[in-house]
Amino acid sequence: MMKNYRFGVLGAGSMGTAIADGAVRAGLFAPSEVLLFNRSEEKREANRARGYAVTGDYTEVYTACDMVLLAVKPQNFDEILPVLAGCAGEKPLVISIAAGVTFARMEAALGADTPMIRVMPNTPLMLGEGATQLVKNAAASEAQLAQVRALFDTMGVTVVFDKEHMLNEVIPYAGSAPAYLYTFADAMVQSAVEHGISADDALTLFCQTMIGSAKMLLRRDKTPAELIKAVCSPGGTTIEAMKVLEAHDLYGILAEACDKCIARAYELGK
Repeated sequence: MMKNYRFGVLGAGSMGTAIADGAVRAGLFAPSEVLLFNRSEEKREANRARGYAVTGDYTEVYTACDMVLLAVKPQNFDEILPVLAGCAGEKPLVISIAAGVTFARMEAALGADTPMIRVMPNTPLMLGEGATQLVKNAAASEAQLAQVRALFDTMGVTVVFDKEHMLNEVIPYAGSAPAYLYTFADAMVQSAVEHGISADDALTLFCQTMIGSAKMLLRRDKTPAELIKAVCSPGGTTIEAMKVLEAHDLYGILAEACDKCIARAYELGK
């Protein structure tokens, strides 16, 4: 049976809306083929004005769409899953971006025969520069996985994992990593201000340096270690700073931070 809409977003907040907008911008769907759920009538009206179909009943998203993006907070799943489980009709392809909400938990409510793909995007996706990871459950086909991957490919880069637990293991390196980079930028700007450079100039220079450095890394003609060595002239300025980072065991600090981040992801999934 044909559904009324090709794509639905249950919880059209900033990330859910960014994904719908990205799909429309890439020409995958027309706005009229996308149904957005918001509790807020004001947000519904704003989305309707942009050409989207809207609803204040989230069960309609589940029953009327071919694909449903679950973009509500993980703590809301206890409320919505039992309600969705009571919905009749052909099951949609369920795409979840909720950290820590496992297939087992969703399948217990919706049935193991429900095709599901878990997706871990990061916030730069909102600018079309996301780094997204995907994994499918047994009920989802390779074709469905390819379709969802193609959707997120339009908003950055994607990596597919075979095992669900890898979505926890990868969190520090993409999902949470923007916060670590923002912290690094904040510290560098604060230092620059101490040396008489305006915060705005420092941020401009440092951001461009991050972009340029990332592009150097992505060329993959040199390892990170080789690139470090290329900047560190013997007896020069850079090596003095590197000595301080080594003395404070930067690598050990980052390894510990990543371990804690991953451990918390497993705790949230229990």
